[in-house]
Amino acid sequence: MAETQNAFNVPLKCTPEEYKHFVEPAMSEANKSNFAGALDVVSNGLNAHPASEGLLFLKAYFGYKIADNMSNELGSRPPAIRSLENGVLMVDGTATTQMLERFEEIGKVLGDSDSAIDELLQVNPNSQEVMAFKGYIEVKLQKLAGESRNMRTTFNNSPKIAGGFCAGCKKNISFASQAFVFRKISATQMEVWHLPCYEQKSSLPN
Repeated sequence: MAETQNAFNVPLKCTPEEYKHFVEPAMSEANKSNFAGALDVVSNGLNAHPASEGLLFLKAYFGYKIADNMSNELGSRPPAIRSLENGVLMVDGTATTQMLERFEEIGKVLGDSDSAIDELLQVNPNSQEVMAFKGYIEVKLQKLAGESRNMRTTFNNSPKIAGGFCAGCKKNISFASQAFVFRKISATQMEVWHLPCYEQKSSLPN
């Protein structure tokens, strides 16, 4: 338990019963990097001991670890929106949709952690360490919301920027499930292409 406690310098207060039946099993799961299993154990403990400061903190901490792992997994994926040559912007519709859904899942997990911290502050309102941890979670939530908002704005505005039809094959583009590119054709105009159509065009000799 010391490793978790020292992570944010928050003193854990648990009764011997809470420690034996919930903290130890939860930490056993956490030591195997099974933070979802650890969170389940802690949540069960809070059903029996809803005012336990130690269990409330562990609920927040394990939720944070789950969200952190989910964020790292997202970071290992290829970018859903990226710049190509000559100012061309490529958007992978499927990847963007999946990433936005994942952002919502991460936000929910962090929100649950934040709620657990709020409950903990009701029990111990004078803990500066807990307040610091709450501030840390809120910064994470704000950053996540900003990234999600920027991506969603780009994604939702796609049909408005250059219309809904490919400049190459003239067929409709499914922005939610296909990869497409934006290409600037004048100071005020852009066109949109299916990615395969654009790649085929780009491979042709001038």
